[in-house]
Amino acid sequence: MRSLLSRALILLALTASAFAQAADPIQAALDKKDYATAFKLVKPIADQGDPQALAMLGGLYADGLGVKANLTEAAAQWRKAADKNYAPAQYNLGLLYATGRGVKRDYAEAFKWIKAAADQNMPEAQRDTASMYEGGQGVKRDYSLAAEYYRKAANQGLPEAQFAMGSAYAAGRGVTKDMNESLSWYTKAANTGMPDAMFNLGAMYFAGQGVAKNPTEALAWTKKAADKGHPQAMMNLGLMYINGQGVTKDKAQALTWFSKANGQKFPEALGAIRAMAEEGYAPAQVEMGLAFENGRGVPKLVSEAVSWYREAALQNNAAGEYHYGRMYAAGTGVPQSDAEATSWFEKAAKQGHAQAKARLKPTTAAKAK
Repeated sequence: MRSLLSRALILLALTASAFAQAADPIQAALDKKDYATAFKLVKPIADQGDPQALAMLGGLYADGLGVKANLTEAAAQWRKAADKNYAPAQYNLGLLYATGRGVKRDYAEAFKWIKAAADQNMPEAQRDTASMYEGGQGVKRDYSLAAEYYRKAANQGLPEAQFAMGSAYAAGRGVTKDMNESLSWYTKAANTGMPDAMFNLGAMYFAGQGVAKNPTEALAWTKKAADKGHPQAMMNLGLMYINGQGVTKDKAQALTWFSKANGQKFPEALGAIRAMAEEGYAPAQVEMGLAFENGRGVPKLVSEAVSWYREAALQNNAAGEYHYGRMYAAGTGVPQSDAEATSWFEKAAKQGHAQAKARLKPTTAAKAK
């Protein structure tokens, strides 16, 4: 269940406010982040029982804006507004019950209030009602009703619900399996910038699920997901470059994406880098050296780091030469030797390696130019 959305709902409550005369000064106070004034203006209206003012007051208590944070008081204010059938308050109260904040955790109560908001056409509540039906939280699991509520939220443009509909159609969960429908919903979610949807679209274009196989489209969507930090997309993009699927083979690009995936701790990424290194690709050998030196995906093992740096250096790879020299300079994994360090730094510097140049003494650096 998602975290509280109280701050967003403060503004929602104000926008739909029935106390129009007070709306302008309250909005002005909120715009200035003068929450103490906003609290003073809202409280007397809430004390008169106005549901929108009660919802806003609950939000201020929840976030500690203009008043000391007090989730118990927030729950009390939201309950008053929820009892008056005000959807944002019903939703927030449901979230409190789902997370056990300000009230004792009670999934049945959470479901009751979130569904009440959902039935008033609130898309976030529809999404969460669907999630609770899907997971059997506070209600008997029912995939058909989950799909029904996801669809309601999806039709209102909520990306998470659109993604959920794509997944439902792909698995035949609560709906008849239909890969064309799955593709359609994933496309809608992807077009909002959702990385998971972009990744799934790429996979569908690659495999020809719900659409004709199209390696170029697969690459485009996979790259969009990778550019947004999706680890598995990074991994798949590396594989596309190494195998020439939808793009010209490019070891450098493959390594770049495998390295990014490894940086995100994607399990298979280091194995792909090692395979390239074992095939003799020097930049990958450098990456393996860095991995072993810094414990990235493998235990720290200096002897292995030195071995990989040496393999790259012997292929005249500038980065390999620099790192191998660095090991000699520090006496890490090899006997300390300024002469050996300088020799390797000079080789790297001759290829324009900036860090190697910086490690050389001025006179030696001049000779390396």
